[in-house]
Amino acid sequence: MKQTSNHVQFLLVLLSVFLLAPLAGCWSSHEIEERSLGVGVALDKGKESMIEKEFDEQGGGYARKNLITSTYQLITPQVASSTTKQGGPQQKSYVNVSETGDSAFQMLRELSLRSDTPLTSPHMKVMVIGEALARSYSLEQLVDQSLRDNDFRPSCLMFISKGIASDTLESKTAGMIPAFRLSAMVENAYRTTRILPPMSLIKLESQIQSRSSFLLQNVVSANGEIKFAGAGIIKGKTKRPIRSGASKRGN
Repeated sequence: MKQTSNHVQFLLVLLSVFLLAPLAGCWSSHEIEERSLGVGVALDKGKESMIEKEFDEQGGGYARKNLITSTYQLITPQVASSTTKQGGPQQKSYVNVSETGDSAFQMLRELSLRSDTPLTSPHMKVMVIGEALARSYSLEQLVDQSLRDNDFRPSCLMFISKGIASDTLESKTAGMIPAFRLSAMVENAYRTTRILPPMSLIKLESQIQSRSSFLLQNVVSANGEIKFAGAGIIKGKTKRPIRSGASKRGN
């Protein structure tokens, strides 16, 4: 009887060892120093940057129509390290990288060919869509990949820009991260009714599915500064902005 009890105890100890072993670490973990943290993204009508044109000339391109230009705001290990060590009035706390292509999926994969630190999206704060692009493609088409991406934060705030969307992710203030500034500005709503209730990606999906018209906060930029300036009216049926003069017909 005693021998049986000892055998059971031995099996329990052995089982405990096997159960505790997987808790020692994560086999699929990635050190934060090895990742680029995406905190903002801007979508504009396609226009290749000079560096992209040079890549194409040297055979680094691929077949595409250049429909969309995505500008990703990143906090990379290199930027974080240099900011901490050097500082200085001209030191930026972020880096913006643009990629031109035909879909968000395609452009994200292309970025992986240009960087040794893969882009991660769980910390994405804002997405700004240029009005010119939103007139060419419905919002449903433009945000579809982000909604399907498990890494993309559904609480990411959505904005529209009458100008170039990527300009809203620029700043001349040392230490300022434009995506953080933009997401924090919605907190000033208690000061003025000209700031709309925040529209997150998940709320935008709900509005799109309801097929009802809604407002999307407009943001404009000038010389590294940004300002909320009214709103874009998104028509429920087309999921595209209504032209400014459309609502005045018949007056």
